[in-house]
Amino acid sequence: MESSSSSDQVKNVDWISKLPDDVLLVILSRLSTEEAIRTSIVSKRWEHAWKQMSHLVLDMQRLIDDKEPLDSSIRAATLLTKVLNNHNGHLESCVIDHFSYHGTNGMLNAWIRLSTCVKHTKSLTLTHHFDSLERTKAFNVLSDCFSHPSLTSLSLQGYILDTSHCFNNCQNLKTLKLHFIMGLEVGVFNRVLAFCPSLQVLVLHVTCFKRCTGGPLKIENKKLKIFQVLSCKDIVGFRVSAPCLDILAIRNTSFSRDGLVLTSPRLHEFNRISWRNKPHISYNISKERKSIVHEEFVNICGELLMETPSLSVSVDLMNPTEVERLRQVLRLWTCKMNELEILFKNNNAHREEEEEEYSSQKKLWEDNNNEDPFPNAEFRVDTVWMHNFSGSEEEFALASRLIRQGTVVKQMMIKTTSFPARKKLEIETAVAKLQTLQRKDQWELTIECF
Repeated sequence: MESSSSSDQVKNVDWISKLPDDVLLVILSRLSTEEAIRTSIVSKRWEHAWKQMSHLVLDMQRLIDDKEPLDSSIRAATLLTKVLNNHNGHLESCVIDHFSYHGTNGMLNAWIRLSTCVKHTKSLTLTHHFDSLERTKAFNVLSDCFSHPSLTSLSLQGYILDTSHCFNNCQNLKTLKLHFIMGLEVGVFNRVLAFCPSLQVLVLHVTCFKRCTGGPLKIENKKLKIFQVLSCKDIVGFRVSAPCLDILAIRNTSFSRDGLVLTSPRLHEFNRISWRNKPHISYNISKERKSIVHEEFVNICGELLMETPSLSVSVDLMNPTEVERLRQVLRLWTCKMNELEILFKNNNAHREEEEEEYSSQKKLWEDNNNEDPFPNAEFRVDTVWMHNFSGSEEEFALASRLIRQGTVVKQMMIKTTSFPARKKLEIETAVAKLQTLQRKDQWELTIECF
């Protein structure tokens, strides 16, 4: 009887209600926001648990009835407002997908105010799905609405900007992503960017109503590290002045190579690969152990890699961190690359603090290291351009591995013109040694200086 009684007591314990808050939030984080809110009926312990979530995704599409789109959209918009009002505490991120049916437009200002001023959201994403009758309606929001100091990342998609007043005083923003944004003229975008002097990441997919008027799009930013151009339709070009820029990623533009004037000391030496109005990425790899730039590169550029035929990269082969990041970058490509441009940073200086690390990575360049080829056994590129090639041990080892394992298919071009005559002769001797490494089946490959 005692055993049976003990068993009954165990069965009657409300184990769910006894879970600690951090465990509950981990469980809820695996659910959609809609599903998480529904757990409030599980027990009293769960009734308010969802209100502590640090990430919300509010999607009107999941709440609209196709048979009654107008009425259900108003109910859905009201419900989104109620969710934001009932949530407790602050938010790390908030995503709001909405429509612009008549009667719901005014609520956008309420959502922005609640998510920024009340919830102190750090990352805000607003996506507008056009209704066929509202296609020409502009982004009608209050002035300075994105200037709250807690807001550091903003992503907008599907809006029309006829003014820049909502971006007034946005010194707080570090990341700005404009997807499928239409502007009245290029001046609107110029003012938006001028209002955001602290940007480190900028992603543009924009179009101007007034085609090719108002001059180029101007970006003057001392902190910008990543600039990604997904598409810029009816904009004559860019004037970019960004001394800290480490990544320039261009997928599609409507202007020629002359349309880009880039003032950026970290990227200005990338000039060999011809533009040809095709996708291209330039990347200056940093030696910093914790690099936000590298993390963002993987995040924002991943979608470009399948359609990006060329990459320019600067790397210090004496730095293990930079070498490993180069390997990671090249491994992201799942198809053959057309052109790879490598600029070797000056690595002649002796750095005692890196000597131990470098000795541990030397196995990467050893000829018998077939178990872990660099970057991997599958990666292929038609043409490799090497700038600032000094013929050093690590540079020669990298070049030889690219040849021996068949990574470079058609051309390896090594620049020697930037060196004095004596050094140039040494480099040409190294290039001659590289030529002897070609296999008979690599008849298509040429290795030469330029």
